[in-house]
Amino acid sequence: MLIVSSPSAFAPVQTWLPPWGLSSCIRAVMVRSTVGLDLPASARWAHYPVSPTCSLNGLFSGVADLLDVGAACTDDAPRQRVSRLTVTGPQTRPRTVYYENRAHGVMVIFYPDAWHALSGTTLASLTDQVLDANTVLPRDLLQVSQRMFEPAADDDQRVKRFFDDLMPIWKSRMQDIRHDRWSSHEWSRALNPWVESLALRAAATGWGRSLRQSERRIKEWTGWPLRRLHGSVRGEAVFFAAMAALMDNRVDWAAIALDHGFSDQSHFIREIRRLTGFTPEALRHGILNEEAFWSYRAWAQLAGYSLPSRL
Repeated sequence: MLIVSSPSAFAPVQTWLPPWGLSSCIRAVMVRSTVGLDLPASARWAHYPVSPTCSLNGLFSGVADLLDVGAACTDDAPRQRVSRLTVTGPQTRPRTVYYENRAHGVMVIFYPDAWHALSGTTLASLTDQVLDANTVLPRDLLQVSQRMFEPAADDDQRVKRFFDDLMPIWKSRMQDIRHDRWSSHEWSRALNPWVESLALRAAATGWGRSLRQSERRIKEWTGWPLRRLHGSVRGEAVFFAAMAALMDNRVDWAAIALDHGFSDQSHFIREIRRLTGFTPEALRHGILNEEAFWSYRAWAQLAGYSLPSRL
């Protein structure tokens, strides 16, 4: 288990990698708290990118509003209040959440095929949805999730308890899901082998083994077609390449675009905007300077990149 704290200039964030027994199920866990901080309203937004994963989200304190897709971050932006415990499905568009001051919450990120096996939920019904967990979780998984709200000495104890409670449920439902084991320093490359193992499993499952039948299975298990999954793999690879370049103070967007197979820099900018809602340069600036990009910093830190404090 790995725990990382964010730079002190931002609200504290802790991250965990799952134990080996859950590594085919959970990709990561993040906990963030703004309790005790007097953040201005402009620092209470949080931006989240397009993602094929599912997540279980709990708010231990505070409240959160989900903005309508594409809405600007303004006081009168259309939004809806979310429940304290939610399930987020694969997201095909970037989303923004507004947290009222003194929010403290957890995000448990699951591989979509594992979520399908674990919850029995069809991924098509979860795509682009943020739902009250009480309406979609089976009873045993709901009880395990609700236990995160019980008293604990700290967030580390709370997350470890969740891992321990989830382990027997996952063992009973994991079926033939197996992903290659990777160490923490290889975590940033984990999405690519996951997609590859998914494709191999789809090809070896059932009577029909044609390419079209395999792709149908992948979409059933994940909610996304294989082509879109490969797009997310490339997008994440670009993100980590940018983080590595940022550490060396040598960000060259044209070179990064070329290295990752984009036809030109305009194509690269359009794709980054599609995945995040921001241009590459606006994303870089936000990660380094704005509280709203906390999830991007946490993702970079999980992969071993020690970002500089706010400039």
